[in-house]
Amino acid sequence: MHFKRLSLVGLLAILTVVLYASSVFPCHPWINANKYGLTKKDTIRFHIAYGHNFPFGHSFFDSERIENLYMLDPEGKRQEVGPRVLGGEKLSQVQFESKDELKDGTYLLVMESKGNFGAITTKGWQRKSKAELKGEEVKGDVIFSRNYCKAIVNVGGKGGKGSYSKILGHGLEIVPLKDPAELRTNDILPIKVLHNGKPLEESVMVYATYMGFSNETDVFAYTCWASSYKEGLAEIRLIQPGIWMIFVNHKLPYPDTKLADVYSYQATLTFEVKP
Repeated sequence: MHFKRLSLVGLLAILTVVLYASSVFPCHPWINANKYGLTKKDTIRFHIAYGHNFPFGHSFFDSERIENLYMLDPEGKRQEVGPRVLGGEKLSQVQFESKDELKDGTYLLVMESKGNFGAITTKGWQRKSKAELKGEEVKGDVIFSRNYCKAIVNVGGKGGKGSYSKILGHGLEIVPLKDPAELRTNDILPIKVLHNGKPLEESVMVYATYMGFSNETDVFAYTCWASSYKEGLAEIRLIQPGIWMIFVNHKLPYPDTKLADVYSYQATLTFEVKP
């Protein structure tokens, strides 16, 4: 009887965590590559999903909200990407592709969003600052948010050479310390979580999941801490082969309280794990 009571308490605690996570994570984007392992004859193609439920989300990320979109080649050189060219020279509205010839090694795809204000009001969600809301009733905080997305793809099957660990100085950044192309199921992927290129002053929770684990809202297969005592280091055991996403959300006070209450940073990293 005592064991049953403890089990029930544990289940309720887990349910509380899941429901709480669903309520606090705003919608966020991530990069989905068509293929994470390519040859030099291929073209890197990808789209940016948006929502809560990996891998599909509820929509594509609005291209007008993208500030920077590019990739780094295995030598760390920046290369431009653009809309995918469809039949009849039409351009895709949601899919992007590489424009230069590929070389062996690991590439890093990067998306940096524009910042935007947002608040829940009696009239629903509005992308406005406090000054723009002009006295409207707000439920909760007015938030300014920015999103940073990365994806790692490999050309030629050889890891260890690439830009996967290059620090870009994002407001919130997930930096892998090993090339996923060299890892296999049950290996550990060490990462660092950085704020403007430096370790956070406080520990943050890191969430990770893989394609097929769940398509429910904000359900993750793995969680761990990025420890401030270890300069933002976290370790993720890659418990399943397939496409993975790592997600981190961190909030700080917004510097101008006349415009917003909270500065919300979100970062994602997607990559493939081989069996």
